[in-house]
Amino acid sequence: MVLAMPVSNGVTTYPAKHTLSAVAILSLVAFCIFAALDLDTAKVVTMGARDVVTGTFDWLFIYAVSGILFLSLLLALHPAASARIGHAHTRPDFSRWSWFAMLFSAGLASGLVYWGTAEPIMHFGGNPFVAARASGEQAAATAVTITVFHWGMHGWALYCVAGLAIALSAYRRDVPLSFSAALAPVLGARANGVLGRVADLIALYGTVFGVATSIGLAVGSMNAVIAPLVGVPFNRTAQLMMVVVISLLGVLSVLSGVANGIRRLSELNVWLSLGLLLVIVIAGPTAWLVAALPANLSDYVRHVVPMGLWLADDPQGHTWQSDWTVFYWGWWLAWTPFVAMFIARISKGRTIREFILGVLFVPALVVLVWMSVFGDTAIHQELMATGAVSEAVARDYSLGLVATINNLPEPGLQGVLMPLVAVLLFTWLITSLDSATLVICHILHVDHLRSMKVLWGFILGGVTCTLMLIGGIQALQAASIIIGLPMVLLMGLLAVSAIRLVVMRDDAPTT
Repeated sequence: MVLAMPVSNGVTTYPAKHTLSAVAILSLVAFCIFAALDLDTAKVVTMGARDVVTGTFDWLFIYAVSGILFLSLLLALHPAASARIGHAHTRPDFSRWSWFAMLFSAGLASGLVYWGTAEPIMHFGGNPFVAARASGEQAAATAVTITVFHWGMHGWALYCVAGLAIALSAYRRDVPLSFSAALAPVLGARANGVLGRVADLIALYGTVFGVATSIGLAVGSMNAVIAPLVGVPFNRTAQLMMVVVISLLGVLSVLSGVANGIRRLSELNVWLSLGLLLVIVIAGPTAWLVAALPANLSDYVRHVVPMGLWLADDPQGHTWQSDWTVFYWGWWLAWTPFVAMFIARISKGRTIREFILGVLFVPALVVLVWMSVFGDTAIHQELMATGAVSEAVARDYSLGLVATINNLPEPGLQGVLMPLVAVLLFTWLITSLDSATLVICHILHVDHLRSMKVLWGFILGGVTCTLMLIGGIQALQAASIIIGLPMVLLMGLLAVSAIRLVVMRDDAPTT
């Protein structure tokens, strides 16, 4: 069954929705044209804005994201968390398996493939949390712990709190899923006016640039994987062509609906990911991986809070934190509108506690297992032969997984795993693009128009190509950090709204 959007009860209205669509479309098209006409100026402006944000507001990113994590845990413990998202008789539309599969694919996507080996290898080469003379095992454990920290509960807490505010507002007040409606407990009637439109516009920009960052990074991995298979060159032109193909397939998927397109692709992603994971465990250093997993879990639990509150106070540490943690928190914040809206849409009927625990802990556990397997496999290869993976990562992050697979001892395994990774990346990217297109159309209240779904699918592809042309990975990262700043402020309002909706049962429609 395809989920139906809640129908407005006549209390909450959405004026000027066509104006909002026009502003969003024209501004993004203008951005693409400006960049196309003067790539150098666009790069200078983008990088300059990134430096201002990371240099001035790094503390805000650090403390705000940790605060949201603490809030989500407190809400899960509150007695009111036993209530359902929706009315008392409401039951879930999807099974737990389908729910988790869609949550997993929308919230993690192809980033796990791109960063699964590259990030642990980079941290293994140096980070602020390990002594310069640490043993190989100590450095390996710290590298994987940092990676899990960047992909774990902090980021999912953002999805959790924002998604909860959106879902409770929509399914209890019987209004459309939107950020402006979710802010009604805080803004009151102003949520239907200019402030609400601004919130929706920020959410839309976050979705566009967050997903564009993910697609732009992931096509590098896809290019690296399929280059030796079909003879495609490893360069930017090939990657831009892949973005075009992904946009086409994503539009076709979103037109088929949640049940027929997104759900099936999400479940396929889970099975392919599980298969890839098991092969690496069996073919890789199995004993090393089995011993590392509980140690990584213990390290993450012990260090997740102090790492989350750590703020660098020296230039070298500040540079590292800006390049890694601040970038990740900005990327998570940019992805929050997209994933929170999507999770809210598929979570009607679940209890608040089930929602929080499911969104917060299940994906974090998957991340722990994934990063432990792929990260520790790459690091083990590096310990056995210096440069086995690090040299490839130094050339391009997207080559990390390819190098790790090529270093596996079993002959002929590469011929099986490379196509599997290629298919996984394609399905993951298509799922990300079609889910994001669906969310954007919901934000603009044009989800009933097939033409708008097609248009926004191609706008996402166009923005991705633009950022890749401006400055590759640096421009992609910068876009997430820049849009993450207004998203911090929006998250603060959503956090207050979530508290009112859960604790105070503020369910009455706003007049």
